[in-house]
Amino acid sequence: MRLRQNLTSTQRGKIAELHVATALMSQSGGRLSPFEPLSDDHGIDLVVLDKISGRALPIQVKSWLLDPDKPVKTVQFDVQKTTFGEGKSGALICVVLEIETLAIETAWMIPTTDIPAGATDRPNKYVLAPSRLSTSKDKYSGHRHGSIASLTDAVEALLAKGKQ
Repeated sequence: MRLRQNLTSTQRGKIAELHVATALMSQSGGRLSPFEPLSDDHGIDLVVLDKISGRALPIQVKSWLLDPDKPVKTVQFDVQKTTFGEGKSGALICVVLEIETLAIETAWMIPTTDIPAGATDRPNKYVLAPSRLSTSKDKYSGHRHGSIASLTDAVEALLAKGKQ
């Protein structure tokens, strides 16, 4: 499929960010309002405002485009350590997108405070390698969401805590 070959990593990332933003907005009935920072030099792709509580959640979005010709059970997401230093609040949302439909097949929402414990520690980054299989009981399964409704509920719950 030529789409996969022609998209840059920046383009793939932007597609995922927009999908996550519209999913959160639509599934929350407009309660969650995503904003895009003018600069994402701190690894923040979206800031999601909860219109009811007034709380905001910084989010980094990572994506994997699923190649139907090369199906995989495990996907990998790399997060720079400078993005999620100790004490920083927010969340990481990782999504697997179907390349032909651009649907979100699977998503993980991980509070930033949980990233170091759940990832493989490398010198400059954290490496997360969750299974995309819904039956998997890997260390990421508690963060996995098979629907955008479930993902939205998790974001709303994190915002309700008031501490990310």
